[in-house]
Amino acid sequence: MYKKSIENPFSSFKTKYLNSKARKLEFISYFAINILLSIIQINTIGSTPIQSLTSQMQSFVSLLIAFRFGVFGACATLIFTLKNIIIIIVTILTKSNDFSYYSGLIFSAISALFILSIGFLSSRQEKHRSEMQELLITDDLTGLHNFRHFHVVLDNELRIASDTSKSVALIIIDIDNFRMYNDLYGHEYGNNLLKNTSNILNNIIDKENHLFRIGGDEFALIVRDKDTESVETLAKKLYNDYNKEKKAYYSDSIRERTTFSIGFSAYPDISKTKEELLSHAGLALYRAKNMGEDKVNFYQDVMIQINKTTNSTDQMIGVFKALLSTINAKDKYTVGHCERVSSYAMMVGEALELPAKEVQILISAGLLHDIGKIELPRMVLNKAGSLSDEEYQLMRQHPIYSANILQPLSDMENLIDYVKHHHERYDGKGYPDGLAGENISLGARILAIVDSFDAMVSERPYRKGMAIEQAFDEIERCSGTQFDPKIAKIFINVMRNKISIKYNYKVELLNSFVN
Repeated sequence: MYKKSIENPFSSFKTKYLNSKARKLEFISYFAINILLSIIQINTIGSTPIQSLTSQMQSFVSLLIAFRFGVFGACATLIFTLKNIIIIIVTILTKSNDFSYYSGLIFSAISALFILSIGFLSSRQEKHRSEMQELLITDDLTGLHNFRHFHVVLDNELRIASDTSKSVALIIIDIDNFRMYNDLYGHEYGNNLLKNTSNILNNIIDKENHLFRIGGDEFALIVRDKDTESVETLAKKLYNDYNKEKKAYYSDSIRERTTFSIGFSAYPDISKTKEELLSHAGLALYRAKNMGEDKVNFYQDVMIQINKTTNSTDQMIGVFKALLSTINAKDKYTVGHCERVSSYAMMVGEALELPAKEVQILISAGLLHDIGKIELPRMVLNKAGSLSDEEYQLMRQHPIYSANILQPLSDMENLIDYVKHHHERYDGKGYPDGLAGENISLGARILAIVDSFDAMVSERPYRKGMAIEQAFDEIERCSGTQFDPKIAKIFINVMRNKISIKYNYKVELLNSFVN
């Protein structure tokens, strides 16, 4: 559960009551007025009218402090009431035995009790208000702060970071196969898994960082003022510490299969806005899952990868960014898809030991292969059901649209060819030109495989993504017809070297629990 220490009214006074400059100034002002009235009283001992007036004024100010600042405020002002009682007693003993002093003594004692009562009532009301506010921002199941409060805190941290030229990192943690656990064992098991995960995370995360539950099986960690290397170290430590701590929560048969994946990004080094920070951390998480789950992945801007592998000018990088933002405005899925395709294409190119320049062209082509979709209607791109024949024919035009848009980049050798022909098939039944075999350029044959793989494993509103092994099986089944068999084999080997698949999603996991 969310960690809370047992607090008394005094220890929490500063946090609850002196939480702004205005409140601090208010408290100091009331206290200064009481001190001034005390000085007047001391200097006018024996003057009944003045002492009576200042005593009543002091009681009023003390009541106001108790009402505004609770028990602590009431206790702080009791010294003034006790001072009044002492002055009255001294006056009675040394100078006068007038009945008015006795009535003043009784009034002061009653005022002290009344001030304390008001202070306790005010603190109780403040505690109730704080509890209600906490309920609004707390997730009922895990006790962590919820999605609503996550956005409030993230907005605040980004504003501070922007004003002070500091950084903010966002780490997103997702429990692997959570939906499957719910399907197989019921919601109670899933709820226990969520609670155990939140408990473990609370135990291993520093109090200075903010932890939230932001979705069904997703948690978020906001990290202040750390460079990207430190954030990456923190994410890996989080991953390792979780694997150590979970021994206390799960049996041996369950522990090995209870894993999570992590994706993260950082502002302003990588992500320049809140929207980019959320998107980039999500994309990094998505890629970690596509690499076999149970992974930590840092979002790396594809533009930075391009810059590292080529002598491209800043102007060229700017052109790519502008093209990507154009896609993003119409279809947010396509941007993440293009970035992943670009990364997969780079891995295949390196496995084939292609020259660095050719690998750079592959990265760029993967990034821009769907740019032509900006010419398609939004309703076609985001349609939940099957496309009509007319819509399907329209969708088949996007490689041509892409090639036309990329004409200004024709000096990048093979880029347009790779983009235009990434939907050609090895058996010649693809589009737009019906090319076959090695008449299709190497880059286009690579893109055809990695593009199809990412489409198969991606979650879409109208269908669930395939398991990675299922996608591999599908690529192997289509080798020699849709895909170049040699490149398909290389791609699958590269991916399997990158990932560690411990079980075949539902069947093997179910068997392990049963046995």
